Amino acid sequence: MEEHCCCNAHERKTIRSEEEKRTIISRLNRISGQLNGIKRMVEEDRYCDDILVQLAAADASVKSLSAVILKNHLHGCVAEHVKAGDTAVLDEIVDLFKRFS
Repeated sequence: MEEHCCCNAHERKTIRSEEEKRTIISRLNRISGQLNGIKRMVEEDRYCDDILVQLAAADASVKSLSAVILKNHLHGCVAEHVKAGDTAVLDEIVDLFKRFS
């Protein structure tokens, strides 16, 4: 999955290929399904351990998707900014790593 960064003073956005969008949306739909399943488990008074296992699986899915998007961001947007001499984007990356640690 490769993405391209389009940034200007008024708008920041990442232009993704249709394939990349489909892949990300598919993974988000799967995560949404996991969360809905967990909600049903709570409504059905399922055992805490079973719910916690499913929560751990959903958490792993979110972290995995985050890692893919971060990798694409580094190789796409960040690389483009650095090549253009805009090293301020590195502060953005530092803030992202603080948020995810």
